Amino acid sequence: MSAVRFRLRGFAVRAPGAEAVFSAEGLSDRLSRACDALHEMAADDMLPFMPSRTGAFRERTRAANEAMIGSGRIYAGVGPMGRYLYRNRAMVDAATGKGPRSIPGVGPRFEKGARLAATGKHLRYSDAAARAAWFEYAKARRLKRWIDEMQTILDGG
Repeated sequence: MSAVRFRLRGFAVRAPGAEAVFSAEGLSDRLSRACDALHEMAADDMLPFMPSRTGAFRERTRAANEAMIGSGRIYAGVGPMGRYLYRNRAMVDAATGKGPRSIPGVGPRFEKGARLAATGKHLRYSDAAARAAWFEYAKARRLKRWIDEMQTILDGG
């Protein structure tokens, strides 16, 4: 018998005789745990790079992601400001071309139902670690760790 070319607990493929051994015992559980672990790692790793003066945006995003575990979907930022902040573009009301109006004690807000359009102007984040496209930045920095952790779970660890 030749050496094993691929191994995942319960699976083996050997060459040159093309012998294959498959056992799906526990595979569903391991895949589910690996997906949940990836979801949690990705959600946690992007938080430090998200803009947030008060922490409310990060906490709303964290809560939304906790509710999504097991769905295969993740929020990079909850709306309506998630899209606006993620793209790092100042937004204006598409109909009027004006920015948000200031509401005393609340801050800048657009009229309810306003359709927004991005401008060429970049936002300035008050948090030094914050950056646009924070999920992509976290993925670039942590992808190897995410893969290693998933592989450990898939291998039965």
